[in-house]
Amino acid sequence: MTRTLDKMALVQRLERVKYEKKPGQDQDQIEKMNLAGSLLDLAKINNESIYVLCRDVALHLLGEVPEPDDADLFEE
Repeated sequence: MTRTLDKMALVQRLERVKYEKKPGQDQDQIEKMNLAGSLLDLAKINNESIYVLCRDVALHLLGEVPEPDDADLFEE
């Protein structure tokens, strides 16, 4: 005996989702994202500067840091 799933019956059993959009809500989110990106740009924070900072800290703490190409990621 094969059982089938009545998808429509399952969907109809779900409660309706209520979404109330507040005026200006989307615009606030866009402005916040733009502000965050602008602050990073003003501080000149990017992936390269983060890498250099982490590398400098590791070098200071450890005294030696291998180059990325020299690291053996599959070493057992």
